[in-house]
Amino acid sequence: MEQLNIVEKDGANYHLYELIGALNAYTLGEFESTLYDAVKKNNIVLDMSKLIELDPSGIGVLMAAFNDSEEIGTKLYFMSISNEAEKAIAATGFKSLFNMINSVTEVN
Repeated sequence: MEQLNIVEKDGANYHLYELIGALNAYTLGEFESTLYDAVKKNNIVLDMSKLIELDPSGIGVLMAAFNDSEEIGTKLYFMSISNEAEKAIAATGFKSLFNMINSVTEVN
């Protein structure tokens, strides 16, 4: 079974979560509620460069958090997306709606 490791960092106007491993039904755990709470308070950047798996459960959590951030007025950014994560996000048909960035300097 895969694992999800999360490294947190604070920026000037955002909170960053570096996701390492697999974001799936088995690894979501407390990250789901952490992310939902975080988007209510701050702009969030998800560094997805080291994600090796993103399944439909993971996509569901990301989409729900994105929708929450839109309603509240914060932003959820997807940064440096790995090939696996890119395929999963593209498969949703909603890729163009998400805030995709390559660097934290793009957070506004």
